Amino acid sequence: MAPPPDAGTVDAGSGALPRVPAARTAPPASAPGPAPVTPTRHVAVDPAEAEEFVRLFHTENPGAGPVEPRVAAVREEIARTGTYVHTGAELEFGARVAWRSSARCIGRLYWRSLHLRDRRHVTEPDEVAAECVGHLREATRKGRIRSTITVFAPDGPSGRGPRIWNEQLIRYAGYRAGGRVLGDPRTAGFTDTARTLGWTPPSPMGRFDVLPLVLSGGGEHVKDGPQVHEIPADAVLEVPLTHPDHAWFADLDLRWHALPVISNMRLDIGGISYPAAPFNGWYMATEIAARNLADADRYDMLAEVAEAMGLDTSSDRTLWRDRAAVELTAAVQHSFDEAGVSLADHHGESRRFLRFVEKEEAAGRKCPVDWSWIVPPISGGLTPVFHRYYDEPTDTGPMFRLDDQAVARAGGCPV
Repeated sequence: MAPPPDAGTVDAGSGALPRVPAARTAPPASAPGPAPVTPTRHVAVDPAEAEEFVRLFHTENPGAGPVEPRVAAVREEIARTGTYVHTGAELEFGARVAWRSSARCIGRLYWRSLHLRDRRHVTEPDEVAAECVGHLREATRKGRIRSTITVFAPDGPSGRGPRIWNEQLIRYAGYRAGGRVLGDPRTAGFTDTARTLGWTPPSPMGRFDVLPLVLSGGGEHVKDGPQVHEIPADAVLEVPLTHPDHAWFADLDLRWHALPVISNMRLDIGGISYPAAPFNGWYMATEIAARNLADADRYDMLAEVAEAMGLDTSSDRTLWRDRAAVELTAAVQHSFDEAGVSLADHHGESRRFLRFVEKEEAAGRKCPVDWSWIVPPISGGLTPVFHRYYDEPTDTGPMFRLDDQAVARAGGCPV
């Protein structure tokens, strides 16, 4: 699926995340404590925006019946309550169209298969946490990943919906120590906040410790503030990384989780905003290998891999980084294949994306694309998505959006 700032994909799966690099700095004098919840001003739904969506739904779903009675009912409900309630079919369609419109997602060919878990009745933090774990179990399916979205209660005139602070349901902790970070530097701020809220890391701490969920309830539970919930170990499928040709690779003791679930983007459909709507596709190998494990502000593994390969790292002109990145990618693909876990490769996914573009054009729809996110982080020029222009991204219709408060929460700054 899709989001904001900066080029390159980070844990996209069915979508990509904005980059908020975690610097390798010494620990602060004291970790930030939770701040009071900032109230959100709720305004009535725009009837024109609601009608536009309802007409789109009926146009693309002729079996739904005549549109005018539904438009009239929605307008009357907005006039009476300030909002309206999507039918189950409308919610499912809106979520799928939001994926279809995600300019930074290369996996959109499968938008019609997105599985909806409708949890709009859930606002209590314990129940939100339980449903997030349920999402992990249902979407993972022992490695046969299913594209899934769980939609919780919306914001509205009567109050806020729940918030999930994690940028993804599964992330590895980053522990600041001695001016460096053990684990994932990207999550260092969030890890500090989770510990301040009461989370106790495993002992000993490691490079791949799964972070807990941090959640704020909706409705009457907003006043309770953020709460920490452990994720059961058996709900997280992980893949140990080995290499098909290099036995020494296993000694690096690397692994990665199977399921990328973006959890800090709000789903906007027809004027209604769902602030907690975690969704997933499946990983592309380069996301894990050439970004999460390779980036200097993440696990920064290229030099260690190059040294083990016996490469000359004295000059960039030896292309040691390029060669190490390719071998990391080969290891990820090999390991996920051996474990029977769904994983895309950048060549195949690029070809499938162009099939999606052709289908959208044949349907008379524009296909918004952020080129810098669609082109893979390695071998870009060898993939067909590199060699053409696309429609510019838009900001209309059903869409996944990332707001400043969500970025701050995921970075460890309570708001």
